[in-house]
Amino acid sequence: MKIPSLNLLKKLRKPETHIRLERMHYGIKFFLPENLSEDELLKLLVRIPASAYKLPDGQGISLDFAGRECSRRLILHMLNSIVWEKSINVLAWLSGNPQSSKLFKSAGLSTTEPPLSIERNNHEPPSANTHASERKHFPSAKIVFGSMRSGHKVETEGDVIVWGHLNPGAEIIAGGSIFIAGKLSGVVHAGGFGREDVFVYAGSFETPQVRIANKLCFADEKSTSSWRKSVLITLEEGTPVIRENKFLQNTARKIQGGMNE
Repeated sequence: MKIPSLNLLKKLRKPETHIRLERMHYGIKFFLPENLSEDELLKLLVRIPASAYKLPDGQGISLDFAGRECSRRLILHMLNSIVWEKSINVLAWLSGNPQSSKLFKSAGLSTTEPPLSIERNNHEPPSANTHASERKHFPSAKIVFGSMRSGHKVETEGDVIVWGHLNPGAEIIAGGSIFIAGKLSGVVHAGGFGREDVFVYAGSFETPQVRIANKLCFADEKSTSSWRKSVLITLEEGTPVIRENKFLQNTARKIQGGMNE
C-alpha cells in the first residue's frame, strides 16, 4: 500500500535539513541530526507540516536521536510543539546515549522499536517458551554472494549473510542477525525492527559503528584490540559486547584472501 504522505516526506530530505528518513514496517523512522542545537532541531521539526506525519491507522514514527544527549527541555518542547500539537503517533524514542535513553524511560516513553507482528495459529496451545517457538516464523535469510560496494544497501526483515566484504558506504538493515564473512567496513544494523536476540559477525572488524536493536557500539583501531579481527557482537543486558572469535579467525582470513575488493 502506497502512503501519500511519503512523497511529501521525501521533499524534506534535502541536504540542508539534515534529517534522514527510512520506511519501516511500522511507519517512518526519523534519524535526527546531532550537529544542530536543540533550538535548531526544534525549529526544523516544527516546520514539517502536520500532514507529513499522517500515516495509516496503526502506523506511526520513531525518533532516532543517535548519540545526542537530550535535555528535559527538549523532550517537553517536542511533546508540546510537535507530538501533541500535530497529533503525531510516536511509537519509539531511540538513542545511543545512555543518559537520553534513561530520560526517555523515566518519562514513560518507549525506547524500543515495534517488533514485527507474528501470526500465530489460534489452535496452537500457548508455549512456556513462546520466544523460541516464534523463531520459526521469522523470514528466511538473505544471502549476498560477493562484496557490497559503496551505495549498495540491503534491508530485510530476516537475517543477512554476505560472502564477501561490506565496503565503506554500503549498508545493511536486518530484522535478524548479520554475518559478514570478509571485512566489515560499512554500516550495519542488526535487530533493526526491535529484536535484541541477534548478533553481528565480522570476519574482520573495521567499522566505527555497529547498531544492534536501538543500541550503538562505537569503536576504532585505538579503542579496541579487536580491530581487524574476527568478532562476534551481541547484546548482553542491553550493552553491546565484542568478542574475538579465534575459532573462525583462520577461516575468515582464507575467505578474505579469495575475495575481490
